[in-house]
Order: sequence, then C-alpha cells, then structure tokens
Amino acid sequence: MDFKVEEVPGKEISITEKEETVLTYYYGVSELHSYIHPLYTPNGHVITEANSEKPPQGLSFTLGTVYDEYGKLIQLQRNASTLEWGICDIDSNNKSLKFASNTTYKDSDIELVESCHVVVQPVNNNVRILDLTIVLQTGIHPIKLKENIGLGYFAAEMEHRKTANSDGRIGEIEVNQQPAEWATLCGITENTAVGLAIIPHPNSGQTIFHAEDAYQGYLFAQTQHSILEAHATQTLNYRVAIYEGDLFTIDISDYFEKYAKQEFVEETL
Repeated sequence: MDFKVEEVPGKEISITEKEETVLTYYYGVSELHSYIHPLYTPNGHVITEANSEKPPQGLSFTLGTVYDEYGKLIQLQRNASTLEWGICDIDSNNKSLKFASNTTYKDSDIELVESCHVVVQPVNNNVRILDLTIVLQTGIHPIKLKENIGLGYFAAEMEHRKTANSDGRIGEIEVNQQPAEWATLCGITENTAVGLAIIPHPNSGQTIFHAEDAYQGYLFAQTQHSILEAHATQTLNYRVAIYEGDLFTIDISDYFEKYAKQEFVEETL
C-alpha cells in the first residue's frame, strides 16, 4: 500500500504516503486535546502551526465550555485514550487510511467519551482530503456544550494570506463570525499558493466561521450549542481540503456538494 504508519503507542501516530509525510496526530492523555500537527500540503509544506497559548493547536476539534445539567461549569479531565488504524476503500481504485481515537473525559461522576474518526484520502489533483467524524457520548448525567465547539486550525506563516467563504465573501472582515457552508484560508509559501478549507457536513447543523488572516492565521468552524441528555450521542462530520492553488484554480464548492451527498454509517474500522 502507499500509506505507511508509525505509532508511538498511547501518544501519537504519523502517516506517510509514497514516502512523503502527510501528518502527525497526537492523542495521548497528556495533551489538552487531540490534534493534528504538523499537517502537510500535497507539495510537502507544513500548513499548520502549534500555539500552546490559544487552542486549538494545529488542526483539532474542541469541546468548548462544558456545564452540567444545572448550569454549573465543569472541568473535564482526559482520563484515557486509545487508537486504532486500518486501510479502507474509497472506490475500486483508491485505498484510504483510516484511524480512530477514543478519549474519555471525566469530572467526578460526569463522563464524556469523544471518538474521532479520520479518513486520509490519497492526493488527487493537488488536493488532499481528510474526512473527520466526531462522536460525543455522555454517561449517566446530561451535559451542556457552549461557545467554542467545533473544528479549527492555526495556519503556518504565509504571505498574502486571505480567508474566503461559500457566499463569495473575501477577507477577515467579511468572513469572520458569519454562517457559511464552508470557509478557507489560503496564501503563498515559498512561492507556492496553498490553502486549507473546512467543510462541515450539512447534518452537523449551522456553522459560524471565525477567521483571522491579518496576523496569525486562524480558521474555526463553530457549531451550535448542544444539550446532551444522559447516554445520548451527538455526531459531527467535517471535510478538510488541503490544496495547492488558489480560489481561481480550486473549486471548493464542488468538494462541498459531493460531501453533502455523502451518506454516513456507523463508524467502525
């Protein structure tokens, strides 16, 4: 197979395709949350940045602020985390690599299990696709998730950095805090145009994008507030497109339309 995996058990997994580095995923209990960094463009440039002062690091899903059923703020601590990986078929001609981590968060008798399933597709026409499914499951107590719930990333330094969304809005002032089907952050690195788009599936509900293109480079797809009853499950689906090119050469709307038609089944390896 073209994909290869190196794992440090209980800590991280690194993936290559045809000897080219694709990403490293950190899932160990010592991390504040699981995240991907570095994440590489199809031509081998690192597109993510790690920033310990302002989560998320690299590309990651965050739970936001968590409350119990009475509105009391709770501090969930990572209690255990496991990972599996394997090869799956996109179609008869392409094989993808899939990995899944399961993380248990606890605060006293309140428990939340977060499962993160990632499908890494082979590069096609200068675009790398990652499909992420996040499954949240409560224990015996309900919880409320508010504020910064969703998928986001810090971008590596790029020249002429610019954000845009599905409504044709361009620039931080136009894109930030606006609902959209998708949004992207792109720019120039080493004379190459590169970018990363976050494409939530419509079944994940309305998404508000937060973007910063003037300073650090930041894109976050914020989902709606959630109330999870006892033993309830919530599933959120995202497509991430890492690409070489710009908004004139990469049709992100086409990737959204194809993804929106995708049907989902129970996540297993």
